[in-house]
Amino acid sequence: MRGLVIQNTGSTARDFCFLERNILSHLKLALLFSVLSSSLILHARLVPESGEKSNGSSLSIPLSGLQFAASLLAIVGGLWGYSNGYRDLLDMRAFLAGTKPHLAVMVAIVAVILVTCVILLVDQDL
Repeated sequence: MRGLVIQNTGSTARDFCFLERNILSHLKLALLFSVLSSSLILHARLVPESGEKSNGSSLSIPLSGLQFAASLLAIVGGLWGYSNGYRDLLDMRAFLAGTKPHLAVMVAIVAVILVTCVILLVDQDL
């Protein structure tokens, strides 16, 4: 059986590289969220406090759960965008226009980032 061969006409190779770069960016964002989630659970800090060991805040577990959910959401959004873009590439349709569900997923992820930043700035025990 012979594999599927798509002729490189127009911008096919560039569009495929765009799809790969997009899903890799989503995976990198998901890894960042999972590391942040783990650090909140373990009460790790990039810059340790001198002398005092904090017990953490009551917000660390819910916030780390939110970060982990955002990492799963980033993976799902990346896979969904990749599969739709790949299907459009096979059908030779233009797919560079953003879709509304993917935009909604990314807006939710940005909201998680903003909420996390505000909570980390306000709560000194995290």
